[in-house]
Amino acid sequence: MTTAPLQINLNGFLNELKKKFVVIDCRKNILAPKQYLFPAQETAFNFDIKKSRLKTLPPIKPFILFGLPLRDLEAITRLDEIMSRPNKNYYYFRRRSKTTIIGLTDEQFNIPPGGDLILQKLSPKDFAVMPVTAKGTVLIKKMALARPSKNIPASQYAENKTMPKLRLLLQDAEMLKDAVAWSWKNYPQIWDELAKICLGCGICAYVCPLCHCFSTEDSMDIAGKSCKRCQNWAACTLPEFSRVAGGHNFHKTLKERYYNWFYHKFARSYEEFGEPQCVACGRCQAACPARIDIEKILINITQKYKIANRA
Repeated sequence: MTTAPLQINLNGFLNELKKKFVVIDCRKNILAPKQYLFPAQETAFNFDIKKSRLKTLPPIKPFILFGLPLRDLEAITRLDEIMSRPNKNYYYFRRRSKTTIIGLTDEQFNIPPGGDLILQKLSPKDFAVMPVTAKGTVLIKKMALARPSKNIPASQYAENKTMPKLRLLLQDAEMLKDAVAWSWKNYPQIWDELAKICLGCGICAYVCPLCHCFSTEDSMDIAGKSCKRCQNWAACTLPEFSRVAGGHNFHKTLKERYYNWFYHKFARSYEEFGEPQCVACGRCQAACPARIDIEKILINITQKYKIANRA
């Protein structure tokens, strides 16, 4: 027996959610929702020097991430896998286990890309309800605000047009991986040109929903009574990112560092996880102060690669 589709009034649903749960509305955020699962600074531990013992970290209270588009749902699904290999990132999953994720979209899709509950737009106020996990099913039953939905033609949905050409490239991830790796030695002029434009600020990594590099830093309070260890966001375009003990830097030039960002995202990640670390959300391009068009760069590289390798 097939369960009848349900719909809700969005404003009423959100208002009731906020009465019962801690809700973070992600709809207008510049940063990706990874910031709530993998904060820019995460305290790994505090140490009381006087008592010579670790301080217990405060508990994480359950919370809801609301309003994620399909791209971000897909990104969190991938980030879950990244953070579980080769060893689980304890601090990430400490927060992730307390999170309920609600997607919001007016796009068409066949298979839910992630999340616990997805709301599809039917009208400016009404949304169809699609539970994805048991957690999402329990939530919608607990709220008791859903009602039977009418059949709405798929033509009323609007497709997201963010980086459409890159989205197509990502469908042939193996070719994209080969093209990016090929470009370093066979098309170096593009990286020379980009090194003159890129500011090396790291913003592309900070806003990306899948970049996950971090540094570990120890610090002591001014009174010398306690110290702490933190995980801080890092970016492979920053000058100190590849510097190791003894002062050696594996990527001394901005050209090397910027290429490494592309290589890790589109080549190495494919070899490690079978897919690139990109969902074509467009944040990197929108936030870049140098106005670098990453979509055009990848199209350019793949075109040169295909021409060079044409039989």
